[in-house]
Amino acid sequence: MTAERLHAALARYEREGAFTEDDYAALREAVADVGRVPPGVLDGFIGLFFERHVLDDTRRAELLAMSPDEQHRAVRLRFKQVVAGSHDSQQAWHALSAHVRDALECLGGPSLNFPSRISTTAGFSGLHVEQAVAAVWGELGRRPTPREATVELFKRYVAKDGPSADSHVSRELPAVVNSRLDAQRLARGVLAVLTDDEKDLFRSQIDGESVEAWAARSGVSRATAYRLLARVKALCRSEFESRTNHTRLEVIDAIRRQLP
Repeated sequence: MTAERLHAALARYEREGAFTEDDYAALREAVADVGRVPPGVLDGFIGLFFERHVLDDTRRAELLAMSPDEQHRAVRLRFKQVVAGSHDSQQAWHALSAHVRDALECLGGPSLNFPSRISTTAGFSGLHVEQAVAAVWGELGRRPTPREATVELFKRYVAKDGPSADSHVSRELPAVVNSRLDAQRLARGVLAVLTDDEKDLFRSQIDGESVEAWAARSGVSRATAYRLLARVKALCRSEFESRTNHTRLEVIDAIRRQLP
């Protein structure tokens, strides 16, 4: 059943350029048990797989020429290779592409000056990436696509072996894939600033446990538990304020997957 759903999803993507939530679910189901990938980072690897083997016109054509069962086996094998071949530069590419998409959403126009760097010891700087994307815009003389900007910045600032801008790619990542990647990135940002107690309380809330029950189980007072919960809520409010309800639900799901 999974093989047929996946085959239909890729055929529809080829025909219409559309990749829906159901299509993503079929792809996720096909690879979920491959390579022992932790649930919290699975969507990231699916994004890498999609960029390499579905966006690439030649590789996509190879998959489409297969029967459902052959395609299913090939997808699983290629996904395993993506997981096995993952290294720092690939993760940097993926993180940079998320920052580039954010920059393109808020940029009002081009500039002429590239910043000297786009990262700090803590990772990519949103402000510096935004300045660099504006400079790519100015250099091209038009608004770049997310892929064009990511390729240029990766080449300038990160490494020499990122995906090539002139590879056989005629499409951008579908919105459903981008939203999963953005949710995973936002979830990591939220969890990075929570204490272990706050993470445990957050998980208990997602699972439907009352604050009082968590306090009793954890050996803390109700006042302490509610104080921790207030901080978690304040952080989520600041992170989710400009996000749609759909995005918020995806981030909560990503947090649930990343919590122990």
